[in-house]
Amino acid sequence: MPDTRPPVRRFYWVMSRLKAGLPLIAADLAREGGVTVRTAHRDLAFLRDQLHAPIEFDRQRLSYFLTDTSFTLPLISFTQGELLALFFAEKVARQYRGTPYEADLLDGIRRITAELPEQVQVDLSTLDGFLSLDLGPLIAPDVEAFRCVVRALGERRRLRIRYTSLSQDRTADRTVDPYRVYNLRGDWYLAAFDPRHGQVRDFALHRIRSASVIDERYEIDPDFRFEDYSAGAFSIEKGTRPVTVAVRFAPRQARWIRERKWHPSARIQDRKDGGCVLKMEVTGLGEVRRWVMQFGAEAEVLQPASLRREVAAELRASLRSYATDSAGLTVSGPRTRGGRRGGPVRAREV
Repeated sequence: MPDTRPPVRRFYWVMSRLKAGLPLIAADLAREGGVTVRTAHRDLAFLRDQLHAPIEFDRQRLSYFLTDTSFTLPLISFTQGELLALFFAEKVARQYRGTPYEADLLDGIRRITAELPEQVQVDLSTLDGFLSLDLGPLIAPDVEAFRCVVRALGERRRLRIRYTSLSQDRTADRTVDPYRVYNLRGDWYLAAFDPRHGQVRDFALHRIRSASVIDERYEIDPDFRFEDYSAGAFSIEKGTRPVTVAVRFAPRQARWIRERKWHPSARIQDRKDGGCVLKMEVTGLGEVRRWVMQFGAEAEVLQPASLRREVAAELRASLRSYATDSAGLTVSGPRTRGGRRGGPVRAREV
């Protein structure tokens, strides 16, 4: 099978050999580069015709040679974006250190850098002084289950999984048709058609206890578009129809809310007091409820009424939990120097 890797290393090997005055034929290049003789001939033609290397063939010596030994190949350079991409790839591998994916990620980076000639050196440590990447705590799926899922999807074969449901806290065997493997905020998911429910559902890969490919083929619904399937979700949770959500934020939080795109449908209405109202159309409210509650008293759900009632009930239950400590004593906040009771301590964000 012809080699499909970039020929950069082969180019530099040819030039170093010819500059040293050593004999060279296409078979030598094919053997060194692990390619066919036909590919080796194409490499030599590319060097001569596209890179303008002064290469000629001596029919008496039956070897290629350089008519101008001072010729050098054009420098290989990285754009800033390419260098950053390589840097972040290496950082992602570090984030998965100790997980089943560490070896595969590091091997991928080694394969990329192995294609660079010896004359090209990339020192990613020079970027460490002013760049950092922290993906937070990661939940690593079982690597064999992951590979099994990808294989089933690639071969269009049904997948049998032993899956633990988060909502029911129950482990059961399921047979599904894989549609898409995707990563959302660091966690991996499988969107698959579930015949038992007659619809496409999401399965967290880290909750797949075991997986096996079944010798039964399937076809992906031609009307299925992953972009449409996930368009209305606030995060992973999906509902049946979009619902208009409106949340009012106090001025301090509003500055932070304005900086981010929370949902494709999100729109912000500014208020005279410096606050804002965030509106969006989402298809699942459970994750929105949990998201809103992290802002405490600085966020108020305006609509829908059902979400407003749920958040109010959650806050009342939380208040009851904090009314007494574990010994049954009434809990109050610490007094400040002015005699007022202090609020929660928050990290400062510039």
